[in-house]
Amino acid sequence: MALNVKVNLPDQSCNANSVIHSMPCKIHHDGEANITGFFSPYVENKDTDFIDKADTVLEASFRGYPLQGKKIKIPNSFKGIVVNEMKKPLTDMEPRNLNIKKTFCEITYWNWDCFPNKNDSIHQSVDWLLLSKMIHETA
Repeated sequence: MALNVKVNLPDQSCNANSVIHSMPCKIHHDGEANITGFFSPYVENKDTDFIDKADTVLEASFRGYPLQGKKIKIPNSFKGIVVNEMKKPLTDMEPRNLNIKKTFCEITYWNWDCFPNKNDSIHQSVDWLLLSKMIHETA
């Protein structure tokens, strides 16, 4: 089934001050959240002898669960966006209108069961963006 989506995209560059985290959990809430009481600040992990030294692994905890994370920059020719849908359509045939709530240049993603690596889906997504651009660019 094809999706009919209209994104209201204002002309703005990515916001370097936006802090975006991808967490390995599902929370049944839609909207703003005050996470400061549940998500402790991250620290650099210096004891990672078995991973690439160029990668800085971050450590944090969420509600007592330990997390390992990594920051990923969005490629220069792309922009990360957070969208908001005010009203969902009644049928699949109607277009969905999404408004941009925030833009970002970098995302921090977290794993709870392993150290971040190139096989994580978020890494593969960024790699696919670059590969797709190369394939579809006109010479």
